[in-house]
Amino acid sequence: MLSAVFAAALGSVLLAVPGATQAYAATGVSLPLYQLADMKVDGSHQKIFLSMPAGADGRVVVTDYDGNSTWLGGLPGAGGLALSPDDQTLYVAARDIDTIVAFDTATLAETARYHVGDGVDPWGVAVAGGKLWFGYGVSGDLGSIDVHAAEPVVDLALDGSLDSGAELVTSPADPNVLVVGTGDPNRNTLTVYDVSSGSPVMAERRVLSGTEMNGLRDIDVTPDGRTVLTAALISPGYRAFRLDDLSDVATHTAPASPLAVAAGPDGTVAGGAQNTSADVPDVSLYAPAASAPLTAVELGAAAQSPVVRGLAWAPDGSRLFAVTGQSGVMGLQFHSLQADTTVPTTLALDAPPTSRKGRTLALTGTLTPGTVPGTTVTVTRHDAANPGGVSLGTVPVAADGTFTATDAPARLGEVRYVVAFDGDHWHTASSAEATVQITRN
Repeated sequence: MLSAVFAAALGSVLLAVPGATQAYAATGVSLPLYQLADMKVDGSHQKIFLSMPAGADGRVVVTDYDGNSTWLGGLPGAGGLALSPDDQTLYVAARDIDTIVAFDTATLAETARYHVGDGVDPWGVAVAGGKLWFGYGVSGDLGSIDVHAAEPVVDLALDGSLDSGAELVTSPADPNVLVVGTGDPNRNTLTVYDVSSGSPVMAERRVLSGTEMNGLRDIDVTPDGRTVLTAALISPGYRAFRLDDLSDVATHTAPASPLAVAAGPDGTVAGGAQNTSADVPDVSLYAPAASAPLTAVELGAAAQSPVVRGLAWAPDGSRLFAVTGQSGVMGLQFHSLQADTTVPTTLALDAPPTSRKGRTLALTGTLTPGTVPGTTVTVTRHDAANPGGVSLGTVPVAADGTFTATDAPARLGEVRYVVAFDGDHWHTASSAEATVQITRN
């Protein structure tokens, strides 16, 4: 089950129990922040960077894993954040001064400023293919900076089909992949670029209808580089797409309007939804491609809700960080969860009490909770001739946890069937058995 253990400063905690409506009595730590534009975690120095774009007050708040914070000022319109692959440099898009500012993540000292052009208005940023990429402009476009050149070169107008709030992310598995999502009502797109040449070559693009995804709020790529995750204003849940062709993988069902999504290093998907009800969970956790959550929690008071892009994992998976806000209350709250998402499972097996020799009989069962696609259970038959058991192979488990196996016993007498689930990273092992009397008639 999901255990949540906060530092003492975070207040009291109630543990979350899988399969139940979660209460979660932790108010969080107040941050010197009243808007959130982006959030990045530096695992090397155990720091979380959170940007606030509010005009002349634009800043990046820097907090440790327990919520002790300071901030970097002088960043009007602070928006998108990006970390260098070695975690040594933080890049901040300061939209209101048309500049991307670099900081040393260890010392927090400013190391460079890259002016990208008057009126360019940079927003989303990402590091891929040895360059710094950024979305910009009122109408939306893509630019890049060769930050390693003796004289950094800014290239603009690389893809004018984006929108002003385009979100840029990279693949943890391939440094030459850049993924961009747009959320303008007329431009709901996901685009994958190959940037190995230094220029963006479109590998895949998907245009989504308004009912598929409208109003993109957050985007992430799973650690294995295979899946793109999205949270959008209008969406059936947290969507998962294959990165190589952008086809549908799954939809992680959301209890309310999706606001934030983040992939953990082990593939666990965290989703944050907008709500002000203690009966609706703020954060849900999913196994990869599973529609139903492993567990879910309510953060802080009932009136608190996650904010857009307000979820991020520690790179080692030890903690999940969440930012919440409350209507009418100035300032945001920081939550640091130590999470164990291993969920106990149970198996139930039904079989007819009797069956005729040689006749096919059906074994039906349920694995609870439902697991990831591709899950199977093994079936073993024990009888007088095979007291140690003989394998009948594996059968697939449906998304709702149900399965069916068949057998045609050739010997009279008692037959015992054992069904077993070996468990996986997110679920414990379990087994069940049933006995059938085989008769002549």
